[in-house]
Amino acid sequence: MKKTVKIHVPPSQQVMRNRTYNRQMRNLYYEKSNYQFRKIRKSVDSENPPSEQELLPELYEFRELLDVCLSYAKSAVYSSKSTKIEPYSKDHRWGILQEEVVLVYFLEEQVSSVKYITSHLETNIRIQAFANESKSDVVVQHLLSNIEELNQDTQAEMRYFYDNIEKRYRIGNNLFGILQELQNFQ
Repeated sequence: MKKTVKIHVPPSQQVMRNRTYNRQMRNLYYEKSNYQFRKIRKSVDSENPPSEQELLPELYEFRELLDVCLSYAKSAVYSSKSTKIEPYSKDHRWGILQEEVVLVYFLEEQVSSVKYITSHLETNIRIQAFANESKSDVVVQHLLSNIEELNQDTQAEMRYFYDNIEKRYRIGNNLFGILQELQNFQ
């Protein structure tokens, strides 16, 4: 019978290995989410944009990718520690790059925007379903005319959110490039 030898890995090395893994996974999911957004943006800007019903699954996938990316980004920064970790400028061995912290905030903002968009589309779909159930009701007809008026403004608002997400990705890509250079340097 073979005897296995257990190798004891000091906690500091475990933390570094976990941080490295979390960074790699964060990078992977950032790329996936960026690709998913470009796919959504292309379909929304096309001549025949998808209906709200067709767009929702794509947005759900985008939101899930961002959530996973955010989760790995937080794990890379906080490493399941309750104590404050020193910045890299003070602790060159275990410190956290400030750019990593900024990336966490950036991802939280992106998730917030996508949640708003999906919530809005879900609400529109529910209202349309409700209206279709009781088309003959006079109050519903009045409500629908007001909602149609609101939806005209909403299209501009949605375009604003898509533009903001795109601008944030441009900024995020620059931040990500800096992060990757610094992490390769470490």
